[in-house]
Amino acid sequence: MPSMGAYKAVVGRSRVRKALLSDLISSPATPSELAAIEQKHVSHVSRALAEMKGMGLVEYASSGSRERYYRATSQGYMVFVALKYSR
Repeated sequence: MPSMGAYKAVVGRSRVRKALLSDLISSPATPSELAAIEQKHVSHVSRALAEMKGMGLVEYASSGSRERYYRATSQGYMVFVALKYSR
């Protein structure tokens, strides 16, 4: 398992990953919903979600008929808090 510093470095390097993690802290969302919120292309959002899912920072909350809902994991929440309160 990577260190907290490694997680912070990966998420902290990308404004999109930081924003998506922040969005998913408050409520589950689909890639399309997140793309609309962040004004990014769905493929960009989907790629960032896949990266964060691979790191254990987000997970599937449920699958709708066409799209999956994602939510932040407890590890994702800890990274979010660490980024928010670090300098």
